[in-house]
Amino acid sequence: MYKDLRELINLFENAHMFRQINIRQGLQGKGIYDRQFPILNYIAQNEGCTQVDIAKALYISPASVAISTKRLQKAGLIQKEVDENSLRKNRVTVTEEGREIIQQCRQIFAQLDGMMFRGFAEDDMEALKGLLARMVYNLAGEEGKNLNPLARMAFINKLNQEEKNLMEENSK
Repeated sequence: MYKDLRELINLFENAHMFRQINIRQGLQGKGIYDRQFPILNYIAQNEGCTQVDIAKALYISPASVAISTKRLQKAGLIQKEVDENSLRKNRVTVTEEGREIIQQCRQIFAQLDGMMFRGFAEDDMEALKGLLARMVYNLAGEEGKNLNPLARMAFINKLNQEEKNLMEENSK
């Protein structure tokens, strides 16, 4: 067994932290924050969804969705229209400006990913992919095999919500 697993884990965590910092820096001045991007991206992939749909899909509170969509609307990135079948529901769509921001965000992510893997040969990338896939499988089995970024965020939010509920139950 490798002599210092904590050193490897620390490097993984540092890479993740610095990636998050770089994402936040890259999004500055774009009218969107890193935690709002998954909401905007979900809306773009599910045009006409409701705020309840967003909350359920991403496992975030309806209040958080309401605040984020209000900010995204104020920034001109989304539109809300009253549902013709139920006046109590709003249907949410992405504006043209919102689509441009999504493209800019994706370019930022791609540039950052390129920077993170600079100097890696194709063989290095394949080896790293295999090692990381094995690590994920060791921890999560088949469940973790095909998590895309949106599904991962929803999964993390679900875990956080379950932990919050458990803490509330234990404090009673």
